[in-house]
Amino acid sequence: MRFDAELKPGEQVDFDHLELELRKLPDVVAVGFEGPSVDAPVAEDAVLTVHILVSDPEVRAAVEQHALDLGRLHLGRPLRVIVAPEGDGEASEVINTTPTPVLLSRVRLVEVGLADGGRAVEVTLSLGDLRAVGRGPAGTPGGAAGATLLALRQLGWAVPFSIGSGVRLAVGAAGAVLVHLVGPDGDRLGVSVGDTAERAAAKATLQALNRWLDDPARRPAGLRPVAQA
Repeated sequence: MRFDAELKPGEQVDFDHLELELRKLPDVVAVGFEGPSVDAPVAEDAVLTVHILVSDPEVRAAVEQHALDLGRLHLGRPLRVIVAPEGDGEASEVINTTPTPVLLSRVRLVEVGLADGGRAVEVTLSLGDLRAVGRGPAGTPGGAAGATLLALRQLGWAVPFSIGSGVRLAVGAAGAVLVHLVGPDGDRLGVSVGDTAERAAAKATLQALNRWLDDPARRPAGLRPVAQA
């Protein structure tokens, strides 16, 4: 969470109260705040994005409504609430849809590290014997998420999504990142933890794309099932 330095002390207290109330809701695991755009700080009178991680997908609608009500109670500003289920953060297996399914490969997160003296982040993915490295700006979850999308494209996927949001969440002593992807096939949300915010963002991006990557029609050409004569 990043807050604009010009926020009044009373407003920051209101944010603290709202976060505490949201954390009391059933099945809420973590709460994070963001400004109106990707990696934007929370500023006075700007749209506030509230990210909420829940342990049970069935409560998403109820938690969203409670969050809107609590936000109106504690803050006099427009709100955007995004509720996401807790996930494991790794892309699912790619399965060939023949009469006898065959495991082809799995997208794996090999490495996430900094480059150019810490100014850039590099995400390395593997798919079977192939490897690809995507690069993005360091310092924000959105940069690592974008690097992950770039690596997927280099592996052959025509990924149509862009980064809608990337925000850090506090989950006990561990750090977590929520990634919101926007595309023509609908929005995708992913949440994961990692030893760094960049690694958590890369894992969350893969988690957001689980089902999309599993669609046979969207696989790289070399991984699509061959039609039987």
